[in-house]
Formats: sequence, structure tokens, C-alpha cells
Amino acid sequence: MDARDLLAGSRRPIVKICGLREPEHAVAAATTGADLIGFIFAPSRRRVLPDDAARYIAAAKERNAALRAVGVFVDASPAEIMATAMTAGLDLVQLHGDEAVDILDRIDVPAIRAMRPRPGEAVAEVERKIARWAEHPRRPVAFLVDGYSAAGGGGMGIRADWMLVRTLAERWPIVLAGGLDPVNVGEAIMTVKPLGVDVSSGVERDGRKDPARIASFIDAARRPGRA
Repeated sequence: MDARDLLAGSRRPIVKICGLREPEHAVAAATTGADLIGFIFAPSRRRVLPDDAARYIAAAKERNAALRAVGVFVDASPAEIMATAMTAGLDLVQLHGDEAVDILDRIDVPAIRAMRPRPGEAVAEVERKIARWAEHPRRPVAFLVDGYSAAGGGGMGIRADWMLVRTLAERWPIVLAGGLDPVNVGEAIMTVKPLGVDVSSGVERDGRKDPARIASFIDAARRPGRA
């Protein structure tokens, strides 16, 4: 199953554990049932090198062959994205900056487009932005909606507007991010009904990923479907 089939054909919320930077945490995500593991290649305290990510991805896929790896980029050039994807062995890329839609013409890897609606931004305006990407012949496989922070990109633990995201999820393939943790992810899924959920800081303890919190998050994300 390739990355597009995984996202399009899932009957339950996809779970993505993002911001991994240690091999044991990638393996923990794989063995406890994550669908996607994410690695940051943009300036961040969670940034990893492509060669290191390749080792972590290989170790994780030894435990779970169906697992897919996502590389997160912020305003990187198509050449950098493709070189990193080749070295690390990425299955998808996540575009988290101010990239233009035509970047999809120059990358040969399925993409997730990230959105960070500002507080109070109208649903119609967010949908207009999504539609520009969705109309492209090589449209993104999903749209990740994260909480907004003036400090910059994702992984800040800022909760997204669930009501806004719920409306978007009625029409678009939406991955909910921002402020999720093992305690609230079940409620988030029941409220928003997204294609998937994404977590980074919500499964950390003292700034590092915590295998127990990763397992708890995945279990809580699966519980609404079991019910």
C-alpha cells in the first residue's frame, strides 16, 4: 500500500507521531500502531539530518512494514525536498511554509499541505486557500490544520479551532493537529471527525518523546473507532 492509498482508503483516523529525533521513539511509534511518523527538516529544536532519519525510518519499518514516513519542510526548494526525500526514504512530504501551489509540479512525492488559520479567520477564507491546492492536478493527499502561533510553525502545542476544522473535514481530507495529547485526542476525533490526527509536543515529557505517552495517544485515538 503506498502513501496515497493509505490516506484515501483508511476507515479509521490515521495517527501521525511527528517531530521524532531518536530511533527508539520511532520504533515505539511503529510498535504501538502509528500509521505515519514525521521528521522535521526545517530549523527547529526537533530538526534531524536526512542520514539520521533514514536509519530511524528503517528501524521503525522493520517493526511495522505498513508504516509511512513524512518529512516536514518549511519553504525549502524543490531540489532540497527531493534530495532529502531520497536520502531519508520519505513516503510523503509535508509543506508547512509559504510555498506556492506550483511546487507540486516539481516534487515527485505525495504531499500533505499544512494550514494554520489565524484566530477568527472565516471558514470560507480557509476553504479558498485549500481549494487552490485541491484544484491542482497533483493535489495534496491531505490538508493538515494546525493551531496558530505568531512564533512560527507547528509543534507549539497550540490548540486548533475544532469547530472550524470540523466544518473543513466535512468537505476535505483533514488531519487535525495542534494541542492534542492522550487525554483530549479521543474527544477531538469524536468532535471533528478528521481523516487523521497529528501530535508532537503532546507526547513529550521534558522536551523528549515519551514512549508511554506515544502508546497512550495511539490507544486513545483508536478508542472512538472501537466504540
